[in-house]
Amino acid sequence: MRLAIIACANGLGHVRRVVAISSFMLKNGFGGMIDAYLPRSHLDCLNKWPECLYFVNHKQVHIHDFNYPKPSICKTSMIGELDWMTIDLPPLSKYDVVWSDNILQVLEQRDDAIITGSFLWHEVLEKHAEEKGQLAFIKAQRELLSVHPTMVGNEYFAMPEVVKHTNFIPVGLYRYSLLMREKRNRGILISCGLGGEEENVTKEAIQRIIDEQISPPDLLFVEPRLLPEKYPDWIKKAEFSDEMYHYCAAVCIRPGIGTISDALISHNMIFAFSRSDSVEMTHNSRVLEHLNVGEQSKGPFHAYISAIQFVDNPEKLNNQLLKTSHLRTDGVFATAKVVFNRS
Repeated sequence: MRLAIIACANGLGHVRRVVAISSFMLKNGFGGMIDAYLPRSHLDCLNKWPECLYFVNHKQVHIHDFNYPKPSICKTSMIGELDWMTIDLPPLSKYDVVWSDNILQVLEQRDDAIITGSFLWHEVLEKHAEEKGQLAFIKAQRELLSVHPTMVGNEYFAMPEVVKHTNFIPVGLYRYSLLMREKRNRGILISCGLGGEEENVTKEAIQRIIDEQISPPDLLFVEPRLLPEKYPDWIKKAEFSDEMYHYCAAVCIRPGIGTISDALISHNMIFAFSRSDSVEMTHNSRVLEHLNVGEQSKGPFHAYISAIQFVDNPEKLNNQLLKTSHLRTDGVFATAKVVFNRS
């Protein structure tokens, strides 16, 4: 059989998800050919990840450099400034199964496509659609949902329109880490992701932490592009590996579903921050508070102060371990099963 995979390029999470699920399928009996339409620049960002290397070099996988929305390179971009209307999809009729991560336009060619994701872009963009000239995009996206497509997303964080307007299949968190050993460290992570929405305020927070010498009980991991040229030795560049997340006990993040999954799989408390008009991030923060595994902070600096207080409290650390241990974490397996069953 022939499988087409099309992944959104805004942030690394979409590409990371399809790589993890595809690699799982290939390791567990999938014998078909895969045409993967995704940004090569994102694969380059993930080139130290074993699953990515396995995927890229697999004989059943053919990579096509595909970027939507534009521009789509590994740097920050404000989502409201991207071109959401222009898309150059390949012909999809030749494929037995089409799987799209967060791109609804595939439904114009294949209303039987499988969609993955826990939100829809028009939900995120709608608040400022008129001023950004995106009303036509919002309307077109909602019309595509009239076919009630199959959509696989996280059961905890799926946004309202996903659940209401698709044939929604809930799955657990996406487990990318296989580390199971006991947590002994109390590191803290500060990151704002590739979305770029909170980059400046997070850089300011890092500089304030350095200037005021607010050192953590253990190490502070910081997204490298947020660091100044000189910084103290209790700060380390974050490499976002399984080992780094396992070393941490708390994370201060812009709460995208990929980073949320990494943090909760590693039993970290989440101190979330985002712009007040960020619909997806606000939704995810509310879910974290509802699950009692995270909380909304005023900004990255306040998130860091709260994280220090948290990692200094053994009772809270143990409670977080207990609560996160009972979360559903079968996202990769359950999504692969949906694709397998369609093939």
